[in-house]
Amino acid sequence: MWWSIGARYTCTCALLFVSPLKTKQEHTSTTRCSADRSNELPKDRPLAQVTDKGHHHSSHSRRKFVKNAAASLVVYQAIISPAPANAISSIEAETSYNKYAANYDALDGGSVADSLGIEEARTKMLQFAKGRVLEIGTGTGLNLGKYKFASSPAAMDGVTSLTLLDISEGMMSEAKAKLILLNVPEYVQVEFVKADATADLVNLFGTDGYFDTVVDTFSLCVMGNNGAKRCLEQMTNVVKKDSGRLLLIENTRSSSPALGFYQDLTSDTAAKMGGKGCVSNQNVGGFIRNIDGLEIVSEDLFAAGLFRSFVCKRI
Repeated sequence: MWWSIGARYTCTCALLFVSPLKTKQEHTSTTRCSADRSNELPKDRPLAQVTDKGHHHSSHSRRKFVKNAAASLVVYQAIISPAPANAISSIEAETSYNKYAANYDALDGGSVADSLGIEEARTKMLQFAKGRVLEIGTGTGLNLGKYKFASSPAAMDGVTSLTLLDISEGMMSEAKAKLILLNVPEYVQVEFVKADATADLVNLFGTDGYFDTVVDTFSLCVMGNNGAKRCLEQMTNVVKKDSGRLLLIENTRSSSPALGFYQDLTSDTAAKMGGKGCVSNQNVGGFIRNIDGLEIVSEDLFAAGLFRSFVCKRI
């Protein structure tokens, strides 16, 4: 639930960075790239382009332009991102999120999230949540209205119990207020737990796979790379083998080379300057593939790969 300001900064600035280049390319080209290849240069087009005056840009001029632009970006990186951002501690996270819990939905939800496909991704992914469900980083409960509850206590056609875990009491208070407004069946047990998802899950729930489904949306980025890996290990240990599923939506490095490069330049600075420690260019797929006993079943990209959803299983 912690993508908020930092990821929005990256999305907005990255799109501003790419848009002028895309506009110029579309103006000078006689054909348009398809929508899913809008961030790639066509492989069959020569470097030289015909200008409005009918003249050709030389390959040498283009190489010089690219070289100068790359040099400028390297200098820019050195200025704005002198050192990697460190993950915020659990105490810092608790204090920070307690402060702005009441206004958090304005940052993390709404029209921007919808336009980026985040709300659709939440709805689609949470339809897979079944049986005993644990959600970490519950935040203000933006996922709550998207769960499908089971038709009976013994049915596995939806959620039969829901454990909502977060480090911040303030955020969970907002989630509790949302829960009251939902039509949750009486036979579905809902429990709130204050804990650190990078360290406490195994202590609380054991390693025998207590949960049928474990959910996380946008929490790994604020934990730092090491914290994210620890959290994935914790989640793996508390979900059932084979039949259980981990459902994740996370900030990731874009699949677009231009956007990915831009993220690499700015993600640390964005995390420090209002992102609450959320580093938006993590290689979450790589993290998952390096966790013993965890396997990716499916992976979907949206917003040019700035966000990805993963369905994983414990093996």
